[in-house]
Amino acid sequence: MLGLDRQIQDQNGDLAIPSKHCVTYRDATSGYQGIEYMNYLDFEIEIGPGSGLDYPIAVLRSPAGETRETMRFPFGELELDNRLKDLQIALLRSGGGRRLALSQEQQSVQDFGRALFDALLTGEARGRYDVSLRDAALQGRGLRLKLRINAPEMAALPWEFLYDVRSAEYVCLSQETPVVRYLELPRPIQPLTVTPPLRILGMVASPSDAGALDVALEKQRVETALRDLQAAGLVELTWLEGQTWRALQQAMRRGPWHVFHFIGHGDFDASSDEGLLLLCTEDGRAERMHATQLARMLANHRTLRLALLNACESGRGSTRDLFSSTASILVRRGIPAVLAMQYAITDRAAIEFARTFYDALVDGLPVDAAVVESRVAISLAVHNTVEWGTPVLYMRSPDGLLFKMQDAGSKTDVAAISKSRPADAQYPPLIPQPATRIPQPITPNPQPSRPPFEPEMVLIDFGEFLMGSDPQQDWDARDNEQPQHILYLLEYWIAKTPVTNAQYAAFVQATGHRAPRHWQAGEMPQGKDTHPVVAVTWHDALAYCKWLAEATGKPYTLPSEAEWEKAARGPALLSEGRFYPWGNTFDKSKCNIKESGINDTTPVDKYPQGASLYGVLDMAGNVWEWTRSLWGPWDGKNYSSARLQFTYPYKVDDGRENLEADDNWLRVLRGGSFRSNRISARCAYCGRGNPLGRYTYYGFRVVVSPPRA
Repeated sequence: MLGLDRQIQDQNGDLAIPSKHCVTYRDATSGYQGIEYMNYLDFEIEIGPGSGLDYPIAVLRSPAGETRETMRFPFGELELDNRLKDLQIALLRSGGGRRLALSQEQQSVQDFGRALFDALLTGEARGRYDVSLRDAALQGRGLRLKLRINAPEMAALPWEFLYDVRSAEYVCLSQETPVVRYLELPRPIQPLTVTPPLRILGMVASPSDAGALDVALEKQRVETALRDLQAAGLVELTWLEGQTWRALQQAMRRGPWHVFHFIGHGDFDASSDEGLLLLCTEDGRAERMHATQLARMLANHRTLRLALLNACESGRGSTRDLFSSTASILVRRGIPAVLAMQYAITDRAAIEFARTFYDALVDGLPVDAAVVESRVAISLAVHNTVEWGTPVLYMRSPDGLLFKMQDAGSKTDVAAISKSRPADAQYPPLIPQPATRIPQPITPNPQPSRPPFEPEMVLIDFGEFLMGSDPQQDWDARDNEQPQHILYLLEYWIAKTPVTNAQYAAFVQATGHRAPRHWQAGEMPQGKDTHPVVAVTWHDALAYCKWLAEATGKPYTLPSEAEWEKAARGPALLSEGRFYPWGNTFDKSKCNIKESGINDTTPVDKYPQGASLYGVLDMAGNVWEWTRSLWGPWDGKNYSSARLQFTYPYKVDDGRENLEADDNWLRVLRGGSFRSNRISARCAYCGRGNPLGRYTYYGFRVVVSPPRA
């Protein structure tokens, strides 16, 4: 329902739904009136588990680059309790008469929000934020503040009240800076292609023993907000007749539904550390439905993309469990976006929020921008209130795009879209949007100036990726690649290509280290300067790393198998655990393996079309690549004696990265070679090798980790 009647069609006839605020424009020649959108850039910041009052924070993505800092949380336990009590008092006293000055309670909320803002955006993080705001403004864009909070006690706090004293405004009340709680989970969300109407299932639950609601009035207000869309055939709103979980289960079976809109009561069960909604029993009394139960019912329906929970405390979580609120549990189970309430909210504020939220969606705003509009509406319609901070948006859709609406042709007249544009009309250029979510190579950060013998490096950003294989998805999955799991890695640099003969020759010349056995008189093969060096043992590769580290002052080493696989696959958000660096379909024209029929090494830059999402080359084929990871012990003679020691899920601290292990341990090899088949060229394939082996299809690449703050 993201602006179904006011979107601009793309070349395929689908509706392009950019992540932008919309403004009306008119073509000077034709008089055609349409919608242009204000785009959002992302400022993604993560709060990690802390110690005492200190918490690590990381700017994972921003227009100004990445950084790491330590947040000093400004409140002790007792003071935090008092601050939160002041906030709840301010919420209870909302809606009084107009005042020229802030009330004591409002001032307390503002001070609280300022302290949170100053703590979160400290040092270099503040600098990155300010530069990002400036860059966004220069481009005519907004800046979406994505909060990734991995400390449960921090996730339970109302970050929606962040206050920037320099602009004298709460961050989330500015249309330029929507605030979302972003959860990056294993399966990235693709916009759902929908042919109108968009189907909304509404449910009102009013137990007789939990505070009566005016059911008819609640329904009427939602229907009023959606009247025009329903009349145009773009939205279909269906109200659930019953108020029990059985009625909901039955209705869900009769979908498909795209939005679930719940109006009723919510609560938080401290004994089970879990949020809940109050439905009704058959005789009308309250029946508690915990979030895991609700998620079990809703998450099985793939088309459901948004849940709006107009229920008190449906956004509240505990200080012990990151996924404890009703909203976060639903998102974790697969709902792309959930809008909930973290405190009790008055009827007046809730009604204003729902009305404006749907109006904003009708106007073409993505879900997070629509929330900003709704917050502003509450602040304007309800005087002296801070209830605009009560709604909380949890989202796993990276850009707020939940639907890709498809023109139904003669079946549905899509309002403004169905009006033919004049052929000679000139329209403002639209910035390409990721509505189709086709992964594109990530532009690597520029590497600082380097000497000619130093490999070109690519920055692999902070974040999660899918490691291993899922046999339900990849029929070639091997036992030692399972189970597939999410792994989070800090940032690191990896060589864009395997180390070449020319680069290795500089090492041999500088140190007198033995040359590969096939080099005549210690000289690299003629005409193969840019081919990968081969016939190097694991120890040779490590010696090269040590020399390179001393020559450059950077901590070069061999990659772990996890670092290697992430560079090959890309981040979880874009790659979805792709089988090969370029995608899920094997293509021998993109790599040098047995099926290619070359039977020799090739230049490391020969296959640019086979690059990974990060732009790293030769991750499939050409040469097997040494890693620093251990595979398992063997007797030093027969591979049949080898025993896999280190299994998945991958753990960085279980000894598998021990560089001091003796040669009775095999090391992990990755990537396959010109002698191996397509199965070994898969990103997840885990080979093994004798660390003393000097085979003409063994090579390596290097990594370096930047200094930590």
